[in-house]
Amino acid sequence: MNAGSSRVARGHAGPDPGGAPTRPTAPGSEDAPVVATFLVGGAPRSGTTYLAEVLDAHPDAQMARPLVPEPKVFMTPAETPAAYRERYGRHFGSGAPDVRGEKTSYYLESDEARERILGALPGVRVVFVLREPVARAYSSWLFTRANGLEPLSFEDAVAAEGRRPDPLPPERAYARPHAYLWRGRYGDFARRWLYALGPDSVSFHLYEDLVEHPDRVLRSVQEFVGLEPRDLGAAARAPVNAARDLGPPLDSHLLARLRERMRPEVEDTAAATGLDLSPWGY
Repeated sequence: MNAGSSRVARGHAGPDPGGAPTRPTAPGSEDAPVVATFLVGGAPRSGTTYLAEVLDAHPDAQMARPLVPEPKVFMTPAETPAAYRERYGRHFGSGAPDVRGEKTSYYLESDEARERILGALPGVRVVFVLREPVARAYSSWLFTRANGLEPLSFEDAVAAEGRRPDPLPPERAYARPHAYLWRGRYGDFARRWLYALGPDSVSFHLYEDLVEHPDRVLRSVQEFVGLEPRDLGAAARAPVNAARDLGPPLDSHLLARLRERMRPEVEDTAAATGLDLSPWGY
């Protein structure tokens, strides 16, 4: 399947205004808190930590710390938009540059976080990384099992998806450790972000391209968030995801069956984002 002419997409609608992105500003005085000017998200196990680490190596950028565990500035409620902005005070160092990012993978799927971001960060740009949904789900299962939260086999866990109690406390319900294939509904998630922020403020990239063609993806991301593209050297070729080291390859018959099940979601993702999903092999 070849959907679109590019593996890097900002959606279909609306003109590209060109030039540098508008910087999010916190209303008020010069003492207003330093906030993120761009966000990085995507389903867990999709290379977002790697992307954030590389961007943090740019001399004119700073990523909110820590990268792991993620800042999650907008994943829990606060009373006002100003209260969300104040949270960044604990995540950015002194002398933060003009281009500042926050990486929280859960933003892609969270309606609540998206609405909070709209109110607190006008003008923000968002970068999402998408991974082939079955491979991502299996990687997530390996990670969840390694952390003691998954007693079932991958096949049984997928079959039980949506019918098990959450093993985490209510304040961490957003983590959804047993949401495997549900997180592959990228088309639905993408449309909500594109509608909310507009296509010129949202950028989609493939994990597979980040692995195989890091320089191309990194150049595109740097330009999108307002950075002068730099050759980030060895940092741009570091390992992306250690989940492959946690277990054996997925059974080929189960893989084929789940990929067929996810085919409509993949086609919807291509339609929503304009991405060329041929690296996924559907």
